Amino acid sequence: MHKRRERIITSKRSVFILTAVLTLFLIPLFSGPSCAAPGYSFDPNLAPPPPDYSSPKSWAVLPKAPLPFAVDVFFVHPTTYNGDENWNQSLEGEAADRKVQGIMSGQAGVFSTSACLYAPYYRQANLAVLHTPEDSPERKSLDTAYSDVEAAFDTYMSTWNRGRPFILAGHSQGSQHLLRLMERRLGDPETGKLLVAAYIIGWSVTRDDLARHPHLKMAETPDQTGCIVSYNTQGPKPGYSIVREGAVAVNPLTMTITGEPADAGLNLGAVFCDEKGVREIPHYTGGQTINGAFVIPAPSNVKDLDAIQIPEFYHPYDYAFFFRNLQKNAELRTKKFLDSEAGH
Repeated sequence: MHKRRERIITSKRSVFILTAVLTLFLIPLFSGPSCAAPGYSFDPNLAPPPPDYSSPKSWAVLPKAPLPFAVDVFFVHPTTYNGDENWNQSLEGEAADRKVQGIMSGQAGVFSTSACLYAPYYRQANLAVLHTPEDSPERKSLDTAYSDVEAAFDTYMSTWNRGRPFILAGHSQGSQHLLRLMERRLGDPETGKLLVAAYIIGWSVTRDDLARHPHLKMAETPDQTGCIVSYNTQGPKPGYSIVREGAVAVNPLTMTITGEPADAGLNLGAVFCDEKGVREIPHYTGGQTINGAFVIPAPSNVKDLDAIQIPEFYHPYDYAFFFRNLQKNAELRTKKFLDSEAGH
């Protein structure tokens, strides 16, 4: 293993990408089995009003002209809502939530060197819904959230896309909705041919998903296009796991679906923010895919990871631990896609 070392990020580009909030990683996005929940069953008539995606106010981020890249990224943020007033969060609540904007600088910052960012607000389902039975009425709140994601994507395609290649990316609940979107919309050849790659991180793509939807392809090489990168980070014996049965995981260090271990030397840099500032740790951790999860040893700074509320459950750090690898991989797949287009 390569010796780990830390350095403060001082370059202007890195600070631009990562400031504002990698405070995301100081705020637990998953608080374990005990979550706030409304005191009533889900009722779609009580959900907040749907967004109007023709209005910029319904978007967390829209790019400004002139567009700096030939590729776009449609990014759907993870669950940040754990209030007890509704099963779905209002757009006003999301817009006021600093965690959402933090994610735009932290997780979505991975794509800031390769693509123009389109990130919708949406009526995300309450975190508490994850602790309800699969057949409970509360699960319908996920349908409400998904309907917004699909509507936002449709608006993106009809208003801004204009035949531009795009990346799909998200985390956790956002990735769950994106997988559903891919199942429903990316089977269309005209839409599918524009997909550079989909980063369905913090959610599982299963063998059953792939069998039911043959147009879905997992990433088998680092420069493959039109494919899915998906993994969930955990230790060998996590106190909780969100890995779905039959999950197919991509190793974020090698970008393959083999189960071979990857050495920490392949880790180009984890990125964190704490009271010391924005820090980068090259060669942070290795790992390997095991039973659909990406399994890593205990991080050297695990006691400093404030978002870890459950032992060996590293879900809040799926992007942070492999930030530089994801960034470089997005650049690589984008270049491959554009080069292929130019060759036709």
